[in-house]
Amino acid sequence: MKFTVILEPEETGYSIYCPALPGCVSQGDSRGEALTNIREAIEGILALREKHHMPLPEETPELVAREIRCCLEDRRAEGLPLTIETEEAEVFPKVAV
Repeated sequence: MKFTVILEPEETGYSIYCPALPGCVSQGDSRGEALTNIREAIEGILALREKHHMPLPEETPELVAREIRCCLEDRRAEGLPLTIETEEAEVFPKVAV
């Protein structure tokens, strides 16, 4: 499975989150570490969803665009550079898909 994630550069490292999974956030000292950490977080949330018989999340372009817009608005309001990155995180959940 693949999910779009949003990386926000911080003073040191990155914050990262997955728009398709509300509350799925992580961080890392480097871009690579942040991506590794968010993959683990995504796999954990997917396992919980499976355990509780919840449907798989559906990522849409509209959802991702809305989250990018919100992220940029928040950064502007905080006086931060309007610099973010998106990446596709591929995960291999240990659940039946």
